Amino acid sequence: MRDIRHYADQELSLLFLNEEELYRHLMRAVRRNDFSIVKDLCDDYFLYSDDQLENLRETFNEELQEYEN
Repeated sequence: MRDIRHYADQELSLLFLNEEELYRHLMRAVRRNDFSIVKDLCDDYFLYSDDQLENLRETFNEELQEYEN
C-alpha cells in the first residue's frame, strides 16, 4: 500500500490520469458511471486523504461530463 497522504490534494487524480493501468480503470468507471470502481482501487492501493479523494471525485465527474458530451 502506497502512502500518498503527504502529497498534494491532486495526487490521486494525477496518478489515475497519468498511469496507464489506473487510467483504464478510471475510464471503465466513467463508462459505467460508477465511482465505486475507482474508490475500491484507491482503498486497495493507497493511503490517501479525504481531500485527495474529493479531488479525484471531481476529476471523475469532469471525465464523465466529457464522456457524455
